Amino acid sequence: MMNDQPLPAATPGADGVSRATGTRSEPSLARQHSRALYRPVPPVECDDDGYPFRDGAPVESTLHEELRTYASSALKARYAARDDVFVAAELGLFFERGNRKALLAPDALVSFGVNAEHRFSYKAWEEGAIPDFVLELLSARTWRRDVVVKPPLYEAIGVHEYWIFDPIGKLADPIVGRRLDPAGVYRPVQEQSAGGYRSEVLGLDLLLHGDGFRFRDPKTGEILSDHVEAVAQRRAAERARDEEALSRQAAERARDEEALSRQAAERARDEEALSRQTAERARDEETAARRAAEARIAQLEKLLRQR
Repeated sequence: MMNDQPLPAATPGADGVSRATGTRSEPSLARQHSRALYRPVPPVECDDDGYPFRDGAPVESTLHEELRTYASSALKARYAARDDVFVAAELGLFFERGNRKALLAPDALVSFGVNAEHRFSYKAWEEGAIPDFVLELLSARTWRRDVVVKPPLYEAIGVHEYWIFDPIGKLADPIVGRRLDPAGVYRPVQEQSAGGYRSEVLGLDLLLHGDGFRFRDPKTGEILSDHVEAVAQRRAAERARDEEALSRQAAERARDEEALSRQAAERARDEEALSRQTAERARDEETAARRAAEARIAQLEKLLRQR
């Protein structure tokens, strides 16, 4: 868990220059923006090169944790089919080679053109790229730093879009986005007429949703669900499929019963027709027998009269 704390001025690399790319450039950004840096909270675990990747910072709040989890899980699901998009939550972002204090820990970051494998931290010189998208969630203790102190550093290291979401009511607009212009200067992202704010690097809209926010696909209007919502939607879809299957089975049974009823009615009509035919034959036979008897009697009477 990473947690922002004030940090004394960071020392530059061995040659006193920025190490984000491993080449000589302007003086250390970590020194210039020391107040924006993240200071790990003990106990701290480091990788083999001595760069921190885990510390003892507590969770800011349950809402903060839910929003951070939503951002990372929704974006990971969004880019799950791509192996050149890296999404992480609260991962250490080191931007100067050799300077272990040149550390930021955004609530979420997205980097395109970078493999999606697991990491202990994000080291810009190893990745060959600065994250394209960074999201910070305001907390009661550090919100001023997220709003005032960090943007110039994110701008200086070249994060294309820097976003803030305010769940604690400190800002007039809960969603604030900044995007680098061609000169490398942050410009505010304007709210759209239809609502929400467009992230060009993600190709998604950010919009308010209850106490938090959601990502929306502007092409389809689909809202990217969080894990709880996704599970609920999956279960609802499963129930709907089960109910549809039961309805189909009931309809099939009804059709089968109707077919059986038709067959039974046809058999009854056939039996009735057969009974009528049998009765008609019996009447015909009875009539023939009576006529034969009458003819025989008439013949006998005639013979008697002749005698």
